Order: sequence, then structure tokens, then C-alpha cells
Amino acid sequence: MKGAFEATLVLFFGMLFVLMGMDYVGVQLINTQARALAENTIAILEHQNRYDESIQLLIDQNSIQCDECSLTISPHGLYPSRLWVVVEYPIYLAHISLQMKSEIRLLTRPLG
Repeated sequence: MKGAFEATLVLFFGMLFVLMGMDYVGVQLINTQARALAENTIAILEHQNRYDESIQLLIDQNSIQCDECSLTISPHGLYPSRLWVVVEYPIYLAHISLQMKSEIRLLTRPLG
């Protein structure tokens, strides 16, 4: 009887930790995709040294895609030759019922 009770406890807590681990791996994967999208966008902008419609087309055709992310490119308030690259993405942790948005903000070097 004691062994069955201990086995039940181990299985219950073991499965709980497996579910928590899967949630955290999912968050890490979406964070990695968002970071790759932001860094690749920065690389395209800095390589072309400008931002216009043709560069936006290059960014849209980028091989790194994140379906749940939203990419925004906007000028910096104090330095108009620099651009903010903001990628927003959702975070879901089902085991604690957490749903929130996170963002990655990167700033380009001065563009031509």
C-alpha cells in the first residue's frame, strides 16, 4: 500500500513537472523565433542602409518567419536616422493560466 501511494505521488508530480517543462519550452521557442526575426530585420536594414518600400518587401520575403509575432518598424524620437524594430509575441503558460504579450525592441545604427 505504501509503495502504491508513493508511486502515485511520483507520477502525479512527475507529470506536473513534464507539463510545466513543455510550457516553458514553448515560451523559449517563440522567444527564439521573435529574436531571430528582429535580428534579421536589423541586419537587412543595416545592410541596405535605408528604409523604404523595397526594403519592406525584402523584410516581408524574409526566410525567418514567426506566425504569432507582429513586427513594427518606426523612427526613433530623438535620432531620426535610427529606427526601432519592435517584435511583439504572445506568452502562454497554461499551468498557471498566464496569457500576456512580450516584446523585443532593437535599435538600428544610424542609417544613410
